[in-house]
Amino acid sequence: MNFQIINYQGTPKEDKEIASLLTRVFVEEGYTDKSVAEKTFVPSEVRKRGEIILARSEIGTLLGMIICVRPTNPICQVAEIDEAEIQLLAVYHEARGQGIGSRLIAACEQRGVSFGYAKMVLSTQQTMKEAHRVYEQLGYRRNPTRDWSKDAKIFFVYEKLVDVSKQNSE
Repeated sequence: MNFQIINYQGTPKEDKEIASLLTRVFVEEGYTDKSVAEKTFVPSEVRKRGEIILARSEIGTLLGMIICVRPTNPICQVAEIDEAEIQLLAVYHEARGQGIGSRLIAACEQRGVSFGYAKMVLSTQQTMKEAHRVYEQLGYRRNPTRDWSKDAKIFFVYEKLVDVSKQNSE
């Protein structure tokens, strides 16, 4: 499948697509309670998190998304002052296995480097085994000393050093 990675433009259509994607991936797959999603997946809340990056098919269908969050953002969960944080990586189930998540992560890493950060960090639920494999394949390593929990859910923290020297060569 051919797809492209693009920047979020802030249109009402995009907001609706993103809310639908997040609900389908996180709520319908059992990772987020519907009551929590109704508050956190509304467009105004999603936009507050940071730089939204989208994956679209050749015909413009939304396939996935990711958010690059600066450590100074109050919504940041685990990033320290010298790290950028990945949040809400989501790819429709039927689009998985085609490199979309990996390309979204790479785009988020590039964004983090462009902001001046040499390290990326993310939290993922203990039960998201498929995501753990993707992160590990891309060079992320779990740091159990940074794991945390909320509302009886355990979150694993993964970290990766990114190559800042590539910033000016691309």
